[in-house]
Amino acid sequence: MHPEDEGPDAVRRATDACVKLLSVRARSRHELEAALERKGFSEKVREEALARVQGWGYLDDARFAQERAAALLRKGRLGPRAVLQRLESHGLPEETARRALAQASGAEEFDALATARAVLEGRGLLGRPLDAKERARAGRLLDSRGFSEDVIHRLLGEPSLDPSGPDE
Repeated sequence: MHPEDEGPDAVRRATDACVKLLSVRARSRHELEAALERKGFSEKVREEALARVQGWGYLDDARFAQERAAALLRKGRLGPRAVLQRLESHGLPEETARRALAQASGAEEFDALATARAVLEGRGLLGRPLDAKERARAGRLLDSRGFSEDVIHRLLGEPSLDPSGPDE
C-alpha cells in the first residue's frame, strides 16, 4: 500500500467518488462501499468517506429503501415480493427492506390485485377467456413479477378469464 492510499487526500478522493455516484442516482451504503472497494480504497478510507457522506445527509438507507420501493410500486409492473427482492439486491437488510415496502405500499395506496390486472392487460391476457396454456403463462408472468399466490389465484379464477365462460 502506498502512502497516498491513506490519509486525508485518499478520504477526499473517496468522498468525491461517493458524491459523484450519488449525483447520478440514490444508492445504498452497501453499493457505495462496494464501488469504493472496487476503486481500491482501503477499509479505513471507505469508512471515513461513507461517514462524511452520511453526516451530510446524502446517505440514508431507510430513506433510499422507501423511495426505491415507492418508485418500483408506482411503475405498476412488480408485486411486493419482487420489490422486496430488488431492495435486498441493493444490499439492504431484510428488515429495512420490509419496513420500506410497507411504508411505500401505504403511501402509494398500492393495490396488488389492480396492479396484477394491469400487468395482464398489458400482455393482452385480460378481458377474454384464456385457454390452459395462456392461463399458465399468465400465472408464470405474475409469479415472476412478485405477486403472491393469493393474488394470482384470485385473478386467474375470475370468470372473465375462464375458458368455459360464465354461463357454464
